[in-house]
Amino acid sequence: MSAAVENKFDQAAKAVTEDIPASKEALRNALIAQREYTLGLYAQLPAEYWEPARFPYSPVVNPPLWELSHIAWFAEFFCLRWRDDDIFGARTPSIMEGTDVLFNSQTVAHHARWTNQYPDSETCIHYMRESLAAVMEALDAAGTRDLYAFQLALVHEDMHAEALAMTLVTLGLPLPDIVKARRRTTFVAGDLDFGGGVFARGANARSFQFDNESPAFDDKVAPFLIASRPVTASEFMEFADTACYDDNRFWSTAGREWRNRQPSRQQGKMRVPASDFVAMHVSYFEAQAWCTWAGRRLPTEAEWEFAASRSQEFFASTGEVWEWCASAFAPYPGFSTARYRDYSEPWFHTHQVLKGGSFATHPRLKYPQYRNFFTKDRCDMFCGFRSCAVT
Repeated sequence: MSAAVENKFDQAAKAVTEDIPASKEALRNALIAQREYTLGLYAQLPAEYWEPARFPYSPVVNPPLWELSHIAWFAEFFCLRWRDDDIFGARTPSIMEGTDVLFNSQTVAHHARWTNQYPDSETCIHYMRESLAAVMEALDAAGTRDLYAFQLALVHEDMHAEALAMTLVTLGLPLPDIVKARRRTTFVAGDLDFGGGVFARGANARSFQFDNESPAFDDKVAPFLIASRPVTASEFMEFADTACYDDNRFWSTAGREWRNRQPSRQQGKMRVPASDFVAMHVSYFEAQAWCTWAGRRLPTEAEWEFAASRSQEFFASTGEVWEWCASAFAPYPGFSTARYRDYSEPWFHTHQVLKGGSFATHPRLKYPQYRNFFTKDRCDMFCGFRSCAVT
């Protein structure tokens, strides 16, 4: 990747945007920059990993060739092919034959992504570039009020770019220099006191909303005390690196079952050494157990969002790791599925909410209303937590 491309992304990452780009020019620039960043993430990937059959199978990551091609397919499908009266894009063929069969995540089973027959990596990278060019042509021709599909394609690639970074860490490979470096925490430990009250949840004031953020509604939270920063690695290891971690009193039944299935106490190589970095690669079960051990609790999603939308001090301390909440991922009252249902409906009530974003999350997704969600057992993500006082 060229220095010019790296600088372009660095500049975008440093300017924390308040919204998804809403003009054609801004969308064009963002889509081009993000595609170059995406390709740059795997610029140094070992050659053998480009062949799905030789890539280590994992239930939590995708073969690189499949995931990159899926990003291109998604943008092409929703920006060029999807129509209200043709939701399968049957009337408009893909610019590369066979992409619907290979790269549609809604129809290609996870395990099949290792065994299907693919074009070679050079052909797939060419498809990424050609599909982006076609998306740019469609954007130029689009009406100014018909930009939702292009915004959807952009945030979809933003999220997958973080997943690509997660895959590198899972493989034990270094992150490239284009990924923003982690920062040591400088926030003083303590609690922030919120008096609670009624507030508007959801993102109705933004130019783009995920369906799971809508419709906005008034919610009410009771007074609460929440930590001024996430739990640090050293604080977490006071629990995880001692006999306390094996003490069943601190774990839920499901948490104990998860812990007992793990090959090692510390989940191995991905733990950050005890330091003034915030704790990362922590499962929900571990976060919950730490809170019980410390006489604390996890915040609800409403409490976290209330604090982030009301306090600059609180919000400034977020964005280094995704933060587990005590709330299950569930629809808001009056929820309606948008054109891409896989961002919400299939995962309601089986996944747990995380808030805030990580060091590898694009800044345009680091807003208080954004809802990430994973199953409680996952600790491969860039995830940590903060706690609330028990009152």
